Amino acid sequence: MLFSEIYSAYYNTVAAIIERSQKKALDSDSLYAIVKESAFPESVLAIGSALENEKWPLIKKDYTTNIQNVPTMPLTLLQKQWLKAVMDDKRFKLFVSPNTLARLEKDLQEVEPLWTEKDFFLYDKYEDGDPYDDAQYAENFKVILQAIHQNKIVDIEYADRFGKIKRFAFAPYKIEYSQKDDKFRIFSKAKNRQTILNMARISQCWISEDSETDGIQDGDFAADKRASVTLEIYDDRKAMERAMLAFAHFEKSAVQLDKDTYRLTLNYDSFDETELVVRVLSFGPMVKVIEPQKFVNLVKERIEKQIILMKKRFSR
Repeated sequence: MLFSEIYSAYYNTVAAIIERSQKKALDSDSLYAIVKESAFPESVLAIGSALENEKWPLIKKDYTTNIQNVPTMPLTLLQKQWLKAVMDDKRFKLFVSPNTLARLEKDLQEVEPLWTEKDFFLYDKYEDGDPYDDAQYAENFKVILQAIHQNKIVDIEYADRFGKIKRFAFAPYKIEYSQKDDKFRIFSKAKNRQTILNMARISQCWISEDSETDGIQDGDFAADKRASVTLEIYDDRKAMERAMLAFAHFEKSAVQLDKDTYRLTLNYDSFDETELVVRVLSFGPMVKVIEPQKFVNLVKERIEKQIILMKKRFSR
């Protein structure tokens, strides 16, 4: 086990109690308050009584301790290797300050990463991902993060799909990463409308000095957020196995109907709908859309457009 939520919580709780005792500020009430705040609900009696009864000989009956040094939890080698692998990810520096990154690089310079990018091969991923090494991109990313945390309005210069730069103000709500596209998207409100912006299309942005949002709630995006589609898969030429790989990043449930037929339900963000239609069509006759009718119609429309294009091509 790399990291243990349970034992980390216990260790950190007891460490906080010992540190409080070292400051001569521990009593029964404060001990149980720390346990209640830092550990799990069922831990209140277990940890508290173990310390007060000296079953764990860390705190004496007068709530003092013989431990002189402030307790710490040094990382294991395995944890350091995991952290080094995460730190080597090109997106990591977007979320940490330069000082933190420099300190980690110094502390972990002799540690081998647990894995590298060469250990993975993503067969279904676009190659025009965001420019993570670009200094302006990194700066824009951190401005958006700051605005989200502080509920601020952001002024932005943004390139539309035709490359034309537009300037407007918007209120960012959250940032989402698409592994398939290798891009970050920003959920936001602009001109009282819900909108999703591509991080890489921002040429420049800055926080407005005299404006602040009222806070955007998760429900504000409910209408545009989630949808589902049910597919019937005929397991010919390993269609089911290929489908599970193709739709790996979607929330899903599958039921076997008979020896060679499965029913697969996918939950997805509605703005991924066009891409999902294309993926479903790539399976040809092995996949049939059962519901909803809206998605069935989208598949039919896509096929009809393809037929028209093919006719034009061969009529030349």
